[in-house]
Amino acid sequence: MIRIRIPQRKTELEVRGPRRVADILAETGFRPTTVIVTQGKRLLTKDQRVEDGETIDILSVVSGG
Repeated sequence: MIRIRIPQRKTELEVRGPRRVADILAETGFRPTTVIVTQGKRLLTKDQRVEDGETIDILSVVSGG
């Protein structure tokens, strides 16, 4: 299972792996244009593969002026 942490919502999810980041976002209902996905200090692209046993963070992108 892939562990998904969503700090802004203070929640965690699990999905079966391995999967591409884009597939994880689609399954969990996140739009790729509104979030970034990290693994530790590494930024992941939508085409990168996440393996079983790994943990990722989904962070909302906030902008303003």
